[in-house]
Amino acid sequence: MKNNIVSLQLKALRESSGFSQKKIATELGITQGAYSLIENGQNSITTDHLLTLSRIYSVPTDRILRGSRHAIIMTNNNGFVPLINVEARAGFIDNLNNPEWMEEMNMYKIPGYEPANGQKLFEVEGDSMMPTLLHGDILIAQKVEDLSDILDGSVGVIITDKAVMTKRIKKDLNNNAIIMISDNSKYETVSYSLNNIVEVLIVRGKITSALNVVDMDSNKKLQSLENKVQILQDDISQIKKKLLE
Repeated sequence: MKNNIVSLQLKALRESSGFSQKKIATELGITQGAYSLIENGQNSITTDHLLTLSRIYSVPTDRILRGSRHAIIMTNNNGFVPLINVEARAGFIDNLNNPEWMEEMNMYKIPGYEPANGQKLFEVEGDSMMPTLLHGDILIAQKVEDLSDILDGSVGVIITDKAVMTKRIKKDLNNNAIIMISDNSKYETVSYSLNNIVEVLIVRGKITSALNVVDMDSNKKLQSLENKVQILQDDISQIKKKLLE
């Protein structure tokens, strides 16, 4: 019975995605005949194949094993956004216009955040935008179609044919360029020709694991110092009054 459920799910997922048995077999590294036996319920599915199929169809493994009607397909249409981590940057640049590659990325849905077409998540690398952004922060970015819509000073993700950069943006449209500014003063400001830019995304928010730690002892010391300054000011005021009498 379980093989029946799995085979039905595999066939439904493949057909709804528009894939042939040959393509799926190639992805699994087996022959079309071997895959056909799996889809017909005559052969069991291995764990490795299950994980690969889960990735290909962007569905949980439970969807394949149990056929849940409530399983969610992780796509942009369902509010999920792809994460481009540091390791995936080179592949992202090479496959920017390849929807199949993009669908293989890890997809996430951010609570309280309404996604739209052209949105992606980017992992921050390095310290050029400290203290605003920290290494490892995740940026929620929206693709910009018209650069004139960008407000100077906005934080953006700039995609070139060689790199993914996160900087503050200042338009220099008269010179067909944008100026990229780091929040960390040790990095130089750079002017970059628009001819070398593939895509620009504006950062709408961020997810961070860093927390601001309040030093209570320091706060007490500061309060004590402020009290002493106030007492000193009062004493000076009294002395001035006596001198004027």
